[in-house]
Amino acid sequence: MDTTLMNRIMEYSLTKGQGKIADYILKNQKRVLGMTAKEIGKEIGVSDASVIRFARTIGFDGFSDMKEYIQHELAKDREKIGKHSLYDRFTMQTHKYIKSKDSINEVIQLMGINLDTSLRQNSEERYEDAADRLLRADKKVIIGLRGGKGCAVQFSRLLGHLTDKVSAVTEESHDQLAKLTELDESDAAIFLNFPRYYKIDEKIGEILSERNVYCCLITDSMESPVVKYADEVLLVETEHCGFFHSMIGVEGVLEYLLILMCWKEPQTFRQKLIERDKVLDEYRLTP
Repeated sequence: MDTTLMNRIMEYSLTKGQGKIADYILKNQKRVLGMTAKEIGKEIGVSDASVIRFARTIGFDGFSDMKEYIQHELAKDREKIGKHSLYDRFTMQTHKYIKSKDSINEVIQLMGINLDTSLRQNSEERYEDAADRLLRADKKVIIGLRGGKGCAVQFSRLLGHLTDKVSAVTEESHDQLAKLTELDESDAAIFLNFPRYYKIDEKIGEILSERNVYCCLITDSMESPVVKYADEVLLVETEHCGFFHSMIGVEGVLEYLLILMCWKEPQTFRQKLIERDKVLDEYRLTP
């Protein structure tokens, strides 16, 4: 949470309604960057005019000015970590988190925050839409390069138990990227994209957009180059104690999507799993 924004808000006397808006924005700063005042108002239960008045009440020229401030403050934190070498990132995070011999509790606390924030900062409507689009899609492609590879492989594997025509793109080879050129508007892609960003990330976004493929981007920053090509963005927290992104929040969001899909079509999935078990029963080592 950006304490600078919190300190700024605390300087002003807010009404009950404005306090509700302040609480939402403080807890969903990354997500707010990709939303309009109307969208925020709809989720909170207030008008877009109330959101704009709130921004002016705490000293901004308007809603856009407030978003620019939030983006600038969040970017300062990312600048400290994202653009450094892996070794420097490890050194910086080690200095930040190793404060006592009770380091395991710090790791547990951080993992809990990542999971809780990741799941809660996206609206139920966004989860429902992503799950519905996956269910309706003909081909489903899960894209995860570099740090997103592990989650992409696991999610595509589990999704393949529930539905057909699932594949994963986890390498930057020509053969794997060629899979994307075979997609069209009847298909869907889940794209896991985290810093540091590369030109290939944007190229993949372009390919999906050109073919009108539904793209659900899962990222920890609205500065991802894929945001402008995505139909839906699910934000996650990846704060870590080492040199790598924490994936527990990503796993939580992906697991929730799988759960929603199972709930939506339980009979279909039940039958598919029964048929799968029949094929595999003879290979089991235990009863």
